[in-house]
Amino acid sequence: MNSTTDIELMQQLRKGSEAALRELIERHRERLFRLAYRLLDDRDYASDAVQETFIRLWTHARRYDPGKNLSTWLCTICARRCYDELRRRQRHRKTLSEMPAEDIQSDDLAADELLTLLHRTIATLPPKQRVVYQLREIECLSTDEVVSATRMSADQVKANLFVARNTVREKLKQYGI
Repeated sequence: MNSTTDIELMQQLRKGSEAALRELIERHRERLFRLAYRLLDDRDYASDAVQETFIRLWTHARRYDPGKNLSTWLCTICARRCYDELRRRQRHRKTLSEMPAEDIQSDDLAADELLTLLHRTIATLPPKQRVVYQLREIECLSTDEVVSATRMSADQVKANLFVARNTVREKLKQYGI
C-alpha cells in the first residue's frame, strides 16, 4: 500500500505526474462511483461522471486547496456532474413511472429489496433535493461540505434536506415501511 498522502500526490499531479493521477484514481474511484451510481441509478452515466471528475482533477489540479480534504473536493466535483445530468434528464423527462404502493408489502421485502426501494424513492426526488439528500444522508457529508459541493446556501441545503427527508418518509410509509 502506498503511504504517500493525497496532498503529496496532488503536489506531484500539479507537476504533471501521471503516476500520481493513477494512484489518486485507484484510491478514490470506488467511492465516487458509489456516489454517482446512487445519484444517477445508471452504471454508464455513473462511470461517465467519475471519468469526468478525474479529467477535471487532472485539468484543474492547481485549483485544489491543500487545506481542504481531497475526498470532499472530488465528491463535490462528482456531485456537480451528477446534478447537471439530473437536471438534463428532468428537462427531457415526460413522465415518471413509479411502482404502485399497493403492489408492495413491506413484510415481503428482504433487506436488498428495501435498499432498492429506498434508492427508487430517492430517485423520484427533484435534482436539488436528491443531491442534498444523497450527500448528507448517504455519503454522510457535513452540512458545510454539502454547501460547498452544491453551491447552495446553508439555508437552502437545510430546506432541501428537510423536504427530501419528509418526501422519502412519506413515500416509504405508502409501502408500509
